[in-house]
Amino acid sequence: MSKLNKTIGFIGGGQMGEAILGGLINAGLFESSNIYVMDILSSRLDYLHKKYGINNLSCDTTKGYNYLVENCDVIVLSVKPQSLQEVLKYIEPLKWTEEHIVISIVGGAKTTTIEKYLKQVRVVRVIPNTPMLVGIGASGVAKGTLATNEDAEFVHSLFSSLGVSFIVSENLIDPITSVSGCGPAYVYMMIEAMADGGVDMGIPREIAQTLAAQTVMGAAKMVLETGEHPGRLKDKVCSPGGSTIAGVKALERGKFRGTIMNAIESGKIRMEEVGKKAD
Repeated sequence: MSKLNKTIGFIGGGQMGEAILGGLINAGLFESSNIYVMDILSSRLDYLHKKYGINNLSCDTTKGYNYLVENCDVIVLSVKPQSLQEVLKYIEPLKWTEEHIVISIVGGAKTTTIEKYLKQVRVVRVIPNTPMLVGIGASGVAKGTLATNEDAEFVHSLFSSLGVSFIVSENLIDPITSVSGCGPAYVYMMIEAMADGGVDMGIPREIAQTLAAQTVMGAAKMVLETGEHPGRLKDKVCSPGGSTIAGVKALERGKFRGTIMNAIESGKIRMEEVGKKAD
């Protein structure tokens, strides 16, 4: 049994599901033998079993769903939004109890959508991100109608072990999605662009990429550990007439900050659109 004396099952073993289960194993909260994963792709299940040693269950049979619900205390819904309705119809009549907690990481899907099908089940909605796999994730947690504050705290504690986590009202989940859920992609693009710039100046690719990634990680750690406003930290790097302020000027000409803010807003709008389709 796991350190938490619970078993956990995943319906959907995609990238985000892997990030969570891998993070939970790395954090020592669950043993591989207490983690069950269902996925429509047998190749994906084989990969997860080989890499993490978890238990595989096929999505092709009712037996698999029944086993998951009857043997797992915590069920993580980690399917694509367009598949949610089908999955909910499939699992609605199963043997749910008051002891179950359902964690939904389905983008855009409100807790009320899930509660229409799982009427007596405590549902907690989470927006995670893929850096959880390496223990530095960022997530938002919101409880549904039947979930208690204790449920929210329990889920919060799980995701806090994978990075940072905040309990929020559900109306903030979509904005959090656009910041921390989508954000890693924007940071990867920045690292790639910084590395490309270094290569253009003659730095070998491997060195440029490592320098760029380490610089981003170091700057983020400075913000978190000093608690200073990032603008103030930026000012400390910008010497009068120096190379950094020249680079900042170039970023301002390219509307760097406005573009990032627009990307965050666009992500939120898309999540709201996805949520309407899931209802």
